[in-house]
Amino acid sequence: MKDSPEIIAASTLVTCDASFTILEHGGVVIFRGQIVKVGPLAHLKSAYPGAPVAFYKHCLLMPALINAHIHFEFSSHKDTFTYGSFEAWLSSVIQHRNAVFHNAKRHIHHAIRAQLQSGVGSVGAISSYGLEREILAHSALRVVFFDELIGSAPYALEQNFKDFQERHARSLKYKSPKFTPAIAIHSPYSVHKELAQRVLERADAHTPISTHFLESHAELEWLESGRGWFGRFFQESLGVANPAPSFEGVVDFLNLFAHKHLLLVHALFARPEHFKHAQQIATQTHIITCPRSNRLLSGHLLEVARLRTLALPYVLATDGKSSNLDVHLLEELRHALFSLPGPLEHNAQDLLLACTAHASKALGLNNGVLQEGKDADLVLFSAKKAHTPLDILLRILQAQKARALYIQGRRVIPGSLSSRHF
Repeated sequence: MKDSPEIIAASTLVTCDASFTILEHGGVVIFRGQIVKVGPLAHLKSAYPGAPVAFYKHCLLMPALINAHIHFEFSSHKDTFTYGSFEAWLSSVIQHRNAVFHNAKRHIHHAIRAQLQSGVGSVGAISSYGLEREILAHSALRVVFFDELIGSAPYALEQNFKDFQERHARSLKYKSPKFTPAIAIHSPYSVHKELAQRVLERADAHTPISTHFLESHAELEWLESGRGWFGRFFQESLGVANPAPSFEGVVDFLNLFAHKHLLLVHALFARPEHFKHAQQIATQTHIITCPRSNRLLSGHLLEVARLRTLALPYVLATDGKSSNLDVHLLEELRHALFSLPGPLEHNAQDLLLACTAHASKALGLNNGVLQEGKDADLVLFSAKKAHTPLDILLRILQAQKARALYIQGRRVIPGSLSSRHF
């Protein structure tokens, strides 16, 4: 981290703030890992005459991208699980889960490299076992690390609680400005209500809490009636006699997160009243969508128009390789642009914010926007001039990978730097 200001600038700058400002020949002044000024390059040079300037010609400068929901532990998966329905996929996961951990650490490193090359500076990592904890803590990425709680058997509540506490305690030892321990409640069908309550009673109102929520119709049916596919699944696949949900409906599950910072992942089968209830009880409510994963597992996409009527922006993420072809956020953006209904220009701006400003707010980070006081997490893509959000998104997708990436003001992908003083 440098002790004197420096200027990073490019042919086009996109702030990703509320006004979605686009500047020609714009830049940022960085000092001790933070942005201290944003504006036209000529003004920055005048205000900081002694500062070195790194100017990226024919490039687009914007906040580093954020992949807010990714399972690194399954990065070695290729063709073990079954796709086409959530039920078939979950059954195959139960049967073959251990088979996908072969050379897991090597593949986790590959997945981290894929994030950086895609221009991702921050991730929300969902961890069931802690296999990736130390690797991520020592990586260049900014990490919100969600220790995931799983356990629905009433007889194993104490052991599951103890196991979770031990895992989360190990994560807390790595806490730093770039590594934030957090909590994930796996899902309504896989976590017992009493167990979730014991874990969440110790969580504050500011730390993000993530949960997979109504990813399938079977999950909604299980919560509302205690019958359907999940009843057979627990009985036949897991040997549970007389299975029954521990929650008394969807609202009862959501009430776990009263006065919490809530991240609802997927939410494909959530109704408007579910979203409204979450907004009423939580300090913050964010929806994370993973379109390719959703298509592969449930055949559906999130109805983003419904969220707009609730003034509830969404966040875009890749999920893990257990339910996707890869973990490249640029590929997720490409798929979302071509698959989500609605006007392209409107969707393009929403998608860019979904992996910058909105994702940052969801993870409780201080980045995602180019403005004073924000952490200097920046990405540059090779691109000709862009004047609209759709232009910008198309240029990023055409670039296919980042030209340069800065995290906390430090360049972690050198790229091919073209710099000169004006």
